[in-house]
Amino acid sequence: MNPRILAALLVVLPAPALAQMATPACKDVSDSNLPTDLAAWARDAEPVAAAASGSGPLAPAGKALAVRLQPAADVTFQVPPGQVRTPESPHAGILWIAVPTNGVWRLSASTGLWVDVIGPSGAVQSTAFGALAPCTSIRKVVEFPLAAGTYMVQLSGNPGADTRVMLSLKP
Repeated sequence: MNPRILAALLVVLPAPALAQMATPACKDVSDSNLPTDLAAWARDAEPVAAAASGSGPLAPAGKALAVRLQPAADVTFQVPPGQVRTPESPHAGILWIAVPTNGVWRLSASTGLWVDVIGPSGAVQSTAFGALAPCTSIRKVVEFPLAAGTYMVQLSGNPGADTRVMLSLKP
């Protein structure tokens, strides 16, 4: 691994995320012991179809969503995705999130898709990412500093048409 990337990971990712990255897959995967801010993940997810262009469904904070993505070729992004994925990752989509208060917000996903959050001033830089809930069905968590308001979320690079996502406030 590139030493610069490793150094960045050591600064950005908490120890549990680094431990999961360094160890083999978990023998048992369970959502029964999620931290409080992620507990809603274990409940039934609301089905949502991601949009293929600018206007899409509004995703509430604190609720797990079962998202149906579009073929990536059919999706028109407002901002080019932060990372271009290969043809093996041909699904994408657009959601809108309602952020009720200022803070650091986590977007959790069941797959390793790419997440871009777009605000009134353009793309919002993430402040951390990783596998913050080891041995659960949450595969990826990306943190963004967000003010109260509505944001576009661009999801891309998903290997299949289905994923699960949830927005939660970092404690």
